[in-house]
Amino acid sequence: MQGNRSKGDATTALFFVMPTMILVCVLVFFPIVKAFIDSLYKSSLILPQPVFMGLGNYGKVLKSEIFWQVLWHSFVWTLVVIFFQFLLGLGSAFLLNRDFPGRNIIRGLIILPWIIPGVIAGMLWNLLYDPQLGMLNRFLYDLNIIQRYVTWLADEKLALFAVIFVAIWKGFPFSALMYMAALQGVNQELLDAATIDGAGRWGQFYYVIVPQISPVIRITLLLTAIWTFNYFEIIYIMTNGGPGNATHIFPTYIYNVSFRQFRFGLASTYAIITFVILLVFSLMYMRELDKRELLD
Repeated sequence: MQGNRSKGDATTALFFVMPTMILVCVLVFFPIVKAFIDSLYKSSLILPQPVFMGLGNYGKVLKSEIFWQVLWHSFVWTLVVIFFQFLLGLGSAFLLNRDFPGRNIIRGLIILPWIIPGVIAGMLWNLLYDPQLGMLNRFLYDLNIIQRYVTWLADEKLALFAVIFVAIWKGFPFSALMYMAALQGVNQELLDAATIDGAGRWGQFYYVIVPQISPVIRITLLLTAIWTFNYFEIIYIMTNGGPGNATHIFPTYIYNVSFRQFRFGLASTYAIITFVILLVFSLMYMRELDKRELLD
């Protein structure tokens, strides 16, 4: 009797889980498998009949100069963005965690960059970066910081850092919200004890606050790393990967190869490489979540 009941419970559970499993297979596993199969073939608009290459596309990609350029841009973009989002987010969280007049209004205003769609943010900053009419050039020129107007998005040395600045501005409010929530859970008794023991603000921060919010810091850093590495809208709207290939990262270059050059096999190869890199970040993120569940 007990065995029949267990089988019935298992069947019921499978019945409820099955739609989700089907959806995951259709939206996640099938595209990954399809991309891997496509990466084994050479195909383009003028070559409608795919030619089997095996792992030849991967060898071609790894030997190409543009791959290493895109890889370098992707890691510079990701590391710089998440580093400054962390600093600005943590600093903002500490400031907004204090009690002062107008705090709630500022808390509401600070999340505006994050809730603005990436397309709108890119268009807005295109106007601000405009070499002739942009407010940024005028502001810096009036302060005598620059001697002539700068073509921010047309200079190969400046374009990547110009879009990085926009990504930092847009993304740091999320980090600030996460760290503010973490600070709400800091044990006040431990802070009081540290004050009694003579710990200054730095000592309280390093020895009391950081250990308590470190799980949230690690999860936020990993989450923002995954989002940033796979980000598309801002670079596509602002530079489309240019000038030249100066701001291409994996998502924008994959789009360019696939939908502009119509080299679908090569684009799939880049997509699989991107998937492998993101899989590493994702596994680290899931491991961190598991560790937190064990602690809870």
